[in-house]
Amino acid sequence: MAGVGITFEGLDAIQRGLAQAPARTQRELLAAMTEATLLVQREAMERTPRVTGLTARSLTSDAYLTPLGVEGTVGSTQISMIALELGTKPHMPPSEALQPWVRAVLGISEPKENKRVAFLVARKIAKHGTPARNILGGTLATLEGQVTGIFERAADRIGEQLLGDGA
Repeated sequence: MAGVGITFEGLDAIQRGLAQAPARTQRELLAAMTEATLLVQREAMERTPRVTGLTARSLTSDAYLTPLGVEGTVGSTQISMIALELGTKPHMPPSEALQPWVRAVLGISEPKENKRVAFLVARKIAKHGTPARNILGGTLATLEGQVTGIFERAADRIGEQLLGDGA
């Protein structure tokens, strides 16, 4: 899983801000987390395969204050997103559920052929499962520099506000 690093100077400014102007610092960090999670959400939606678009549209983001600091999440409640992210073990899915995918991805719309191919795809999944696509983790890894930049700029603003206050 990707992580986000911040310079010592940035951490120092945030620590001083939390000690000297906690409400203002928390607002700045919450705004940065909101920007970062929205960026990751948007990019993950772009990377999510679309048959109906339901899985991509199910992605949401949130940023909030906790007693331990500011946290952000990007995720989905759709089981299809979990399967895309982590892959699946071998299992026999209902072939009817694969028919829209066969039509959209493989372009097989003739009903009898579509049904036959959907069954073959289901059988392959029963034998091999599906591979992990790592959409969310991969998106965060790709955007690590941009997300770090968002928090570095927030730390700079916190430091500037402290200087403006005479700290």
